[in-house]
Amino acid sequence: CVVSDGRAKINPRTRALLAGMGVYQEGIAKQQVNSKDVTAHIYEYTTQVGMTIKNDVVSLVPKQQPVQMLFCLKEKNQ
Repeated sequence: CVVSDGRAKINPRTRALLAGMGVYQEGIAKQQVNSKDVTAHIYEYTTQVGMTIKNDVVSLVPKQQPVQMLFCLKEKNQ
């Protein structure tokens, strides 16, 4: 489970990594639903994409062991 403190504050590299793994989708999160403020966005995905880090470069590796990911993106940094 990964938690990010604030949609506006999430590190772009972190967001890109989560998107590459299939856990995060840009444009899905909304600030309000049915005229009510949203507190957090929950994403769930079973990914088979892993990662390696070499010399501070992150590379995605396909066809790895399936791992279920939960990602909670808080709307505000509170």
